[in-house]
Amino acid sequence: MSEGRQISPEDLALQAPLQKSEVMSLKTAKRILERELVQKAYERHKGNISKMEEDLGISRPTLYELMGKIGIRREE
Repeated sequence: MSEGRQISPEDLALQAPLQKSEVMSLKTAKRILERELVQKAYERHKGNISKMEEDLGISRPTLYELMGKIGIRREE
């Protein structure tokens, strides 16, 4: 419960809002998350496209598109 007369986000079990310097657009956050997930899947599956697409739950064309956006080249 609240100490005193003022209720804080912690009292309501809410997270405090992001500071102005931490605010990013949804588009930027999505791009960062996609990059991280694809890179980790690439490392985890050693570039095996079939395993990556299954792990990420996306189609092969979508995976290739994401890999192109973030600069991962598939090994021949």
